[in-house]
Amino acid sequence: MTYKVLNNITLKNVNNGVISNIATDLLVIPVNKKVTASAEFKELDKKSKGYLSKSAKDSLSPSHQSHVITSLDSISAKKILLIKDVNQKNDIYLWLNKYKSIAKLANSLNCKSLSILDGQSYPTGKDQSWFLEMIARSIESGAYIFSTTKNKTAKAEKVGSNVVSSQASLKNVSIITSKLSANGIKKAKASISRGFSVGEGVNTAKHLGDLPANHATPKLIEKIVKNTLKQFSGLKVKTLNEKDLARLKMGSYLSVSKGSDEPPRMIIIEYNGGKKAEKPVALVGKGITFDTGGISIKPSSGMDEMKWDMCGAGTVFGVMCSLARAKADVNVVGIMACAENMPSARATKPGDVVTSMSGQTIEVLNTDAEGRLVLADALTYVGRYEPSYVIDMATLTGAVVIALGSHASGVMANNQFLADKIIESGEETGDRAWQLPLWNEYKSCTRTNFADLANIGGGREAGTIHAAAFLSKFAEDYKWAHMDIAASAWSSSPKGGTGRPVPLICDLILNKKLK
Repeated sequence: MTYKVLNNITLKNVNNGVISNIATDLLVIPVNKKVTASAEFKELDKKSKGYLSKSAKDSLSPSHQSHVITSLDSISAKKILLIKDVNQKNDIYLWLNKYKSIAKLANSLNCKSLSILDGQSYPTGKDQSWFLEMIARSIESGAYIFSTTKNKTAKAEKVGSNVVSSQASLKNVSIITSKLSANGIKKAKASISRGFSVGEGVNTAKHLGDLPANHATPKLIEKIVKNTLKQFSGLKVKTLNEKDLARLKMGSYLSVSKGSDEPPRMIIIEYNGGKKAEKPVALVGKGITFDTGGISIKPSSGMDEMKWDMCGAGTVFGVMCSLARAKADVNVVGIMACAENMPSARATKPGDVVTSMSGQTIEVLNTDAEGRLVLADALTYVGRYEPSYVIDMATLTGAVVIALGSHASGVMANNQFLADKIIESGEETGDRAWQLPLWNEYKSCTRTNFADLANIGGGREAGTIHAAAFLSKFAEDYKWAHMDIAASAWSSSPKGGTGRPVPLICDLILNKKLK
């Protein structure tokens, strides 16, 4: 199943300036010059006998960005949140963080409903449509709280001075605009609906990653994905089991799961909302449901975070659900390459040589470089769909964490147009990416005396690029890009999935930037 937090996000367009009668648990007012000069704010301020304008002046400062007011006579909202608006020149991530924090605050205050006044001020170069989509996406994703494996009798927990429910209380959101034309209302509703769909995809990816590994084995993920058919008739799902993978001669993929008692699954999701003749965009996601490193075992410290080693596959799942929810007129195929990497007497050993679906042999010098082994065969398999572009996403290397930190996903590509459009969508959504080179000089890292390719090489140098150089050997027939999301897809403090790069990929596809 998908993971939608809110029941709905709606548009409320007012023409008479009266918003004091709107019944909501929390009314959010972004404070800027346009808002305080608006008829809506003046009407509220009049009802409060000047208290709102005085509070905005006295309580908001660089060190105090927000102020909560409880129950004012003549105003139906139970609480009012005055929030210092973000400067138009500020980076987009500050806008995203602001609205995500509003959703988290609403949950902490146990609010069921939330109304947000359009601040009429947008980042430089952006318009109201972008803004409304951003709010809808950010509120939906910001309202997410993982509670699936918590004790259901534990209704709440204390976080600082607040008692926070172990489940999201926020369910209904309205965004308040004023004096829009009929066409403007239609456009605004479409923006909100799309943002809500993308936010749902973000939460779907987060939730799949946040599930403990014993709740999200390859077979259990297969079941979760197949259940989406009950919600989205536009999706077609098929899976390849261990015997299917062997029949297709995916020796590289199978080498990863050999040591585990959990059988692998390749899950293929098709969405055909575009013209029949239109070639699909292909998304391929690494889905290592738990990564011990295999025989090349990892240190125990932080190994619990290896349940998020399937965030590439989670991204594919989230994007496909967003496209189906939005009824997008595009064709996309998504592949979730799921397996568990465990050590055992059956496990692949360093120095073993396996044969990939492409026919290329691979010397496995390090069993902890397993993601590229499942992706190699998945990248070969996706060729049967004759894709226009192929993008793979993987929590692939610790090296990208060192290179870029958590702020950007790494991008390497054999097609500059594709790389440029990925980075453009990252800037548009605040889900940023940065390109690293993939020159031919790097590809020497795959050389070995004992097979066509080695799965690692180059020592400590350029680890992220060397992983992409390996994958490029299986994507030579495509316009292809690799996204290393090892730093961006989850957070270690606080621990949890981020749902990235679902917003980036959705923007790329929904706006048809690859035409």
